[in-house]
Amino acid sequence: MSTQGIRDFRPHIHFTPQKMWNNDPNGLFYAKGVYHLYYQYYPEAPVWGPMHWGHATSKDLIHWEHHPIALYPDELGYIFSGSAVYDEKNTSGFGTEENPPVVAMFTHHLNVKKEDGTEVGVQQQSIAYSLDGGYTFTKYEGNPVIPTPGFPDFRDPKVFWNEQRNCWGMVVSATDRAYFYASSDLKHWEKTGEFGDKENYANGMWECPDLFKLDTPDGEKWVLLVSMGRGAEEAGPRIQYFIGQFDGSTFHAEDLGKDEYFNCGRDDYAGVTYWGTQKRTYIGWGINPSYADKTPTGEFCGIMTLPKEVSLVKTPKDGYRPAFCPIQYQQYLGTERGLSKTDQITSETFALTVKGKGKATVTLENKEGQKLIFGVTEDNRIFVDRSNAGAKDFSENYTLPIMAYNDAKRYYDGSYELTAVFDVSVLELFADEGTRYFTDVVYPDSPYDKITVTGDVDVTYADVAF
Repeated sequence: MSTQGIRDFRPHIHFTPQKMWNNDPNGLFYAKGVYHLYYQYYPEAPVWGPMHWGHATSKDLIHWEHHPIALYPDELGYIFSGSAVYDEKNTSGFGTEENPPVVAMFTHHLNVKKEDGTEVGVQQQSIAYSLDGGYTFTKYEGNPVIPTPGFPDFRDPKVFWNEQRNCWGMVVSATDRAYFYASSDLKHWEKTGEFGDKENYANGMWECPDLFKLDTPDGEKWVLLVSMGRGAEEAGPRIQYFIGQFDGSTFHAEDLGKDEYFNCGRDDYAGVTYWGTQKRTYIGWGINPSYADKTPTGEFCGIMTLPKEVSLVKTPKDGYRPAFCPIQYQQYLGTERGLSKTDQITSETFALTVKGKGKATVTLENKEGQKLIFGVTEDNRIFVDRSNAGAKDFSENYTLPIMAYNDAKRYYDGSYELTAVFDVSVLELFADEGTRYFTDVVYPDSPYDKITVTGDVDVTYADVAF
């Protein structure tokens, strides 16, 4: 039975729009002590429609101030996903040295009718600039800066600084691969390379790429993230990653021959990282695209994941993997207390730490008997079971199994440590120093108020005072 209209599922420490629809995070940049979050937004209904860029800012990535829409559709089409940079040296010429511009690069999407009456999407890359720190934008009169290459799925540009060429770099999705570009002024772009034609081992269209560099004990490595639009029979949309090197023109992956996904849960897609932060900081769209428009959240639809610091950790089985550590919420944690095998939950937003070895389960339960269960199986697999956690009839894809192997990177005796953050209607679960993590939404008829623990584990609990 659907719970729509019965209770408020809006989380407290995960970003949500005030009303209506949102999806992909866009234009993430940090400057002058402020985090800017733009996002795919349809202001007329809580379902997908002609895309705009919504806008919010924060000083701690937990509390957000909403602002007027930053970019509206125009004669070139809808405003699809993209990125933003703070052009401190005014390479674009849009501002001055005293007042550098923020430059956003995004995809213009236009539906064009063919002679036979059918429609085809034309996707091109455009830019806009802001002289007030990212609050209002002017679209460049020379748009598009990269015209369509002749195929429809060409979108989601992510701009970065290309140290090898001492210029701007950009990666953009091109159907089943990534294209790379270079520019000295953010207005004129030269294609420098491709990646994915022979290296991709997973089915699905590429979306929302991101490319960034991380330090490791073995030297610098580059990470390429690609969101994959896959069918339910292939476990649905996921984010694939590659680790390797960027030579200034294109990306070269290491250890090819297998497809790799960093989130074991169902609800993390189109994620990208911030420009301008000292720590590489990631945010994803916290709903699975296969059922995002069907969730019972009422006047709003869509959330963002918790912000996470990204690093590379060397694991025993898989070598280097991206590791994601949730940040910022810790400063709002209350006093930790140990839990007995059955205990009370005192808030809708809380954090748990589970330490132990062997099979274990943690069950969150409400007065209706709905249960969200997670833990570790006998064969050392981490799982999340939301099959009876609340509303589920809105999509047959919602209750597919959610499970991953535990690498036990640090604890070679078989012990483990799990960190869980639960926020009204979303669980984020981390293991093995963040190299395995889950993001999963749930819609219980009433708040979970009881917790039950089984197995040889110690569990600590703390409310999050948001």
